[in-house]
Amino acid sequence: MNRGPTLLWLGGGAGVGAVAAVFAPGISPHLGVVAWPLHFLVVFALALSLPLLSFGKVYQGRRVWIALIAINLLVVPFLAFVLSRVVWYSPGLQVGLLLVLLAPGVALSLPIIRGAGGDAESVLSATPVILGLQLVLVPLLTIFLSGGIFSFADLPPTFPVIGLVIILPVILAGVVQWLTIKKAPAALVLRRVGSQSVVWLATLAIAITVWWRLPDHIDRLYDLNWLVPLSIAFLVLIAPVSILVGSLAGVAPAKRRAIMIAGAGRGGLIILPITLALDPSVWGLVPLVVVGQTVIEAAGLLVYRSIVPEIIDTPGR
Repeated sequence: MNRGPTLLWLGGGAGVGAVAAVFAPGISPHLGVVAWPLHFLVVFALALSLPLLSFGKVYQGRRVWIALIAINLLVVPFLAFVLSRVVWYSPGLQVGLLLVLLAPGVALSLPIIRGAGGDAESVLSATPVILGLQLVLVPLLTIFLSGGIFSFADLPPTFPVIGLVIILPVILAGVVQWLTIKKAPAALVLRRVGSQSVVWLATLAIAITVWWRLPDHIDRLYDLNWLVPLSIAFLVLIAPVSILVGSLAGVAPAKRRAIMIAGAGRGGLIILPITLALDPSVWGLVPLVVVGQTVIEAAGLLVYRSIVPEIIDTPGR
């Protein structure tokens, strides 16, 4: 994944999907049958790129994962609440921002961490913990921070998707990783190909998702313009806090770089299929919000890759 295609392809996928939604909206109602398998493959490929079986390394890198948990449980909820309140008049936009900003994620951040000279392995050790937090706490925090706009009654349709499109591919990826430990040739090839195809699969999934859902919300595109300043504001505000937390953790500069970039990375690709299961008559805008934030974040992470080595310098440089 570190030598894969640039994250900017995600924006290209969203653009292609938007054009298709405008010029071929009649096809969109039938695209769900394609979108769900694609999101399954995205989660599977993402999981293949993460060390799902490396629970022992979590303790070894405890300072890093404690720092990341502190960022995601203390700092991010505050920022997500403040930023989402800016669009209080649009429940779909507000809830979509909460869901995607609250969701921690490191998979898309890994090539950026490596490119910035960060210690990607220290972040990888925390991924099993982060994935668990994402599935359990994000919906609960969204309910609380939305002030009742989003409720427990909205969650039941998401349970089958969480099981079949999130948990199942993660389990299968864990099985493949176990088989790679046993040196099974097919598993070795599958893990290598899968982890290197994350961006391509995500680009295709985003294109199909936008094509599928955008025709019903063409009149709400203006509201999505708010995603640009709000997503950029998050990337700007989370940076100094992540630097501070990394410094307080007392870790080496390479680990502080990893903490800074991973703190900014969100789990939009995991949250996206969950939002697609929400009642489209009420929350139909939410998946588009998640896509929009993910695309903006991808561009922002590339900026991080350039500036983080200058902000967090290595000793003796």
